[in-house]
Amino acid sequence: MNRSIKRPVELAGFSARLARAEKVEGELAVTGARYDAVLDDIDDQRAALKTHVGALEVTRSALDHVINRMTAGSNGGPHDGSESSKDSSGEAGQGVAQVITSETSNGEG
Repeated sequence: MNRSIKRPVELAGFSARLARAEKVEGELAVTGARYDAVLDDIDDQRAALKTHVGALEVTRSALDHVINRMTAGSNGGPHDGSESSKDSSGEAGQGVAQVITSETSNGEG
């Protein structure tokens, strides 16, 4: 007769539980590796977005500068296709003119 003395774990029915726990540990290791890979990808994408946002901010600043240059002050001409800039005040027909004069000395004393 070949009798073996079983370990207490086997006697208590824990061998199936231990096998299941080992399987779960393996699955958790795979899930953890996938989780880490996803977090690494998110970090890479976040870095790319930071670069993209910086480029967009530069573009916005350049556009603001162009718009401010285009809208900075009147050049004395009519606004929005009206006859003169005084149309909104009820003084239609009176044109607005700008006279620029310049005096230069020719260096004679």
